[in-house]
Amino acid sequence: MPLLFVIWLFLTVLSPHQDLYKVFFHGVVIPSLLIILFARRTGVNWKDPFLLVSLTFFAYASLSTFVVGFGPMDEHVRAFRWGVEITFGLLALYVWLPYVVKSPRWWASLFLWLALMGALAAIIKFVFYLGLQGRLGGLGALHNPIQAGSILLVYFALGHFMLTRDGHLLSKIEKILLVASLVSVCLAVLLSESRAPIGAMILYLIYLAALQLFRKPDMRDFLAVGGTAAAIVGAMALLYGGNDYLQQLASRGMSYRLDIWAGYLEYPPNSWWFGFGAGTPPEVLPAAEASWIPNGVPVTHAHNLFLGTLAETGIIGLAFLLVMIGLVVTGIAKRIVGAEEKIRLLGLLGLVFLLTLTGSHTVISSIKAVWLFLWIPVVFVWFWTLRHRFVSPTRRSGLN
Repeated sequence: MPLLFVIWLFLTVLSPHQDLYKVFFHGVVIPSLLIILFARRTGVNWKDPFLLVSLTFFAYASLSTFVVGFGPMDEHVRAFRWGVEITFGLLALYVWLPYVVKSPRWWASLFLWLALMGALAAIIKFVFYLGLQGRLGGLGALHNPIQAGSILLVYFALGHFMLTRDGHLLSKIEKILLVASLVSVCLAVLLSESRAPIGAMILYLIYLAALQLFRKPDMRDFLAVGGTAAAIVGAMALLYGGNDYLQQLASRGMSYRLDIWAGYLEYPPNSWWFGFGAGTPPEVLPAAEASWIPNGVPVTHAHNLFLGTLAETGIIGLAFLLVMIGLVVTGIAKRIVGAEEKIRLLGLLGLVFLLTLTGSHTVISSIKAVWLFLWIPVVFVWFWTLRHRFVSPTRRSGLN
């Protein structure tokens, strides 16, 4: 199973077709998961509170849509299928991530290599195939500019956290990998011209710099960071020149986000307790005919994780989501001893929050990019708070 995780992760950033990682999950991972489930060899703790709350949420959203939702029946069937797929996705993460927290240094290098190779492939594609026209998109799950920036940021953040978690000395190769992945990811995110990932990247890098400042002020570190930032800014200036880049970002305004959010809130479902139903398409919502279409606003999902969850699954669904978040945050507060490690884990959750603030609308979906920049880091943080169950005291002390 760990090998399948490695292959799957590589396909998310390097597969020549954007759906290959989905095909691999359906054709290889799910059958493998079913085999070990029937053999009772998953090692999954079925009493795990985060798992129980999540699975209950999936079942509620998948079934309630047939009762409260409206619109074509095939959309509600699709929502039910999404609930089944995300169930397999979460179970796969519960099988995979214990291996990650047991050998963080090895997996840190893997995630950094993934970020580096995915970013470089996207940059090469953008420069030589697209001729610097449009917005950067990469291979596999990185084909969409917003998704590309979000996934690359999360992969880098996971690798950086595990590699530098306890202040141990890095080898020369690890330092080079860390810097190279940082530079390539930053450049790829900027070239994607996706404002949510760009904003998240800037805030996360400021946060990491502040941590370094309070932990161990070192002029060499600041010179390295300053040189890296200067190189990235210089590259962007050569590609775009002057203020053209900032003007391109500003020209898209708010991308109708405020109008979309207003439509969901001004034209609520029959009951806020249950929402519109997970399978109700946006084009049949009251806001579509009353507000969005007359005003030329795109008819689309909520583009906000919390508002989308509220609109689709109601207060009950939002409560499930908040309980899941509360479990992870409580796990950090209760089970993590060091203050710095607590802050860094909360920083990972903060990065996920920023990336889903104006983009994703639900945590329940078929296999999509949201699995990569939301579910992987959140479940990773949860398992990191349980790391004492998988790692011996000797290995936790940093001797391994």
